[in-house]
Amino acid sequence: MTIGIREAEDGDAVQMAAILNEIIEIGGLTAHLTRFDAERIRRTFIHPVRRISCFVALDGLQVRGFQALEWSDPEWPGEDRLPADWALVSTFVQPGHHRRGIGKALFKRTAAAAEAAGVRFIDATIRQENARAQAFYGSLGFEEYRRSADAVSKRFAPGWR
Repeated sequence: MTIGIREAEDGDAVQMAAILNEIIEIGGLTAHLTRFDAERIRRTFIHPVRRISCFVALDGLQVRGFQALEWSDPEWPGEDRLPADWALVSTFVQPGHHRRGIGKALFKRTAAAAEAAGVRFIDATIRQENARAQAFYGSLGFEEYRRSADAVSKRFAPGWR
């Protein structure tokens, strides 16, 4: 399998939604609990207000995963507010296609986009029970900096590699 990485386009939204909905159906792997349609994918990942990048991993014409990066929200009302120069990453790989280098290939492009945008740290907040995602982000060089009852937060500084 040869994976190609490119910027996400509006036409990718249906396949992206199918991947994320399959992950939601499995349960315990994402903080997202409600299904996505193509328009919600566009609003949330392809064209969010604080967008830095959104890349898709392609196997031929099939989207096998995607990764989005956006600036933290300076007006976030929660207790875990992040500084304005931090970004948030979201990674989704189609079930059955893990451990094939898709996530790492996506992150190579995402890290370069973060560095070019001047991101200080990339935050990955992962559900406690998602050991696979915790290991994945750890393998990329993310280090834990915060833990709550239901999530682990890890950070990565672009340019450290």
